[in-house]
Amino acid sequence: MQSEPVPTFPSDHNAPAEWDVLNTLIGEIYDSVLHPESWNETLARITGALCPLSWEAAFILWESSNPPSARFVAATGLAAGIQEIYTAVYAGSHPWSRKFQRYGNGSVVDSYDIMTREEFYESEFFRNFLKPYGIDRLVGVLLDRRNGDRLGLMLPGPGDRDVDRLKRGLRILAPHMQRAMRISDRIASLDLAAGAARAAADAAPFAIFSLDDQLNILAANNRAPRYEQAGFVRTLHDRFAFTHPASQKRLLDLVKNPDPTGLAFHTSDAAGVECPVLVARVTRQSAQQLGGVRLGASLIVTLGSAPGETPVVEIDRVAQWFGLTPAEARLAVALARGDTLRDYAALRAVSLNAVRFLLKGIFRKTGATSQAQLVALLARLPAPAEGH
Repeated sequence: MQSEPVPTFPSDHNAPAEWDVLNTLIGEIYDSVLHPESWNETLARITGALCPLSWEAAFILWESSNPPSARFVAATGLAAGIQEIYTAVYAGSHPWSRKFQRYGNGSVVDSYDIMTREEFYESEFFRNFLKPYGIDRLVGVLLDRRNGDRLGLMLPGPGDRDVDRLKRGLRILAPHMQRAMRISDRIASLDLAAGAARAAADAAPFAIFSLDDQLNILAANNRAPRYEQAGFVRTLHDRFAFTHPASQKRLLDLVKNPDPTGLAFHTSDAAGVECPVLVARVTRQSAQQLGGVRLGASLIVTLGSAPGETPVVEIDRVAQWFGLTPAEARLAVALARGDTLRDYAALRAVSLNAVRFLLKGIFRKTGATSQAQLVALLARLPAPAEGH
């Protein structure tokens, strides 16, 4: 991501140019939320604009004292090996870290305000780690803390420099850094949830298409292209359509009519090869954005089924979905479990003719023409919503 050079931060607190510098840096902070790989560059630009001479290092890290641990999120200007040594030896245990954690979120902290230079010089952390680099001062911002961990922006350097300008700039940038981190967390959570949903959909042994009311394809799993290649569907310009005219008409009728809540039928390709289909109407989600409201899927279309799979279905859901009577739903579920008509007749102590009569009603309501098709349809029923 290319950016214009950031001008040097002026010493006059009221200078208009100072706000130009800060506005540029604030914009880069929020850009880094969408482009996390640019955080290192953003830190470099913060140090270049705000820090005094020889203060070239900055890093963001999560740190904990119990147990001691550290994880660098971004860094600039650090010598090779510094992150590894810090994480292995000094994380959460050196004087700065212990005193820094006492401050509240959003605080801009100067190490000279929390311990004397002489006190710090006596520490092993300074003698063996920082002294060779000429570092004996730290200005930091406590950005967040969670479950004993703390997130901080740290800028170390030599103590004989004027850091008033740096601290003044950080006080203005701090709330934006905090907000950017919260937005970043939210985006990461949504990405993980979406990734889990995609993985689950891709693991399904059938094709899944997520459609809006205009049959535009919002998402599809990795099996979906097979059904287009096999000639069951078309996805020209990311718009879904069955190749079989009667199947397409049933889908369009469902779009226009709020009832029923779903369809189960068989479509076919040009050669007459059949494929089970389940169309489910789902509650449409919406997302607010600056350009208006963005709407989500209203239909889920699935094609195919897992060979030899015994579906796990519930009598009430089968009855509700297909409009079956309780007796018909019980028979349908029994057949899905692998029972024969004769088995079911014996179990329910009814005649075989009575069971066959029920099966005819099931076929009429589901559109299935054989027990094998019926079992495939039941295997394609969507799982019940959590909590229902």
